Amino acid sequence: MTTMWIGPDETLEVGSNGFLIENSNPYDGWNRYELRDTPAFTNRSHEPRLHGWCGSYNNVSTYGHGFWVVTKVAKNGRALIKELDGDELAAALEELGYPELIGD
Repeated sequence: MTTMWIGPDETLEVGSNGFLIENSNPYDGWNRYELRDTPAFTNRSHEPRLHGWCGSYNNVSTYGHGFWVVTKVAKNGRALIKELDGDELAAALEELGYPELIGD
């Protein structure tokens, strides 16, 4: 089971789910993770991507890291998230209208 902490984000609560998107700037040395209702889109073809690099703009790169669910929220607003896979992932992608991302 893959888990990680993100945030803080006051909008997240246990059971919230979404596509995990990473934005990073290697020159300034920062990265941010957030859960979104839509997957990352490539910056050239504008196709949705569940996993992988989607492009860069103004030295900020965007990556897709799968579909995750919040399992715990700390008092400071940070959220422990767990990556979905298998049947859970397939059902979530179907529900959100992205069944073509299964196997991506």
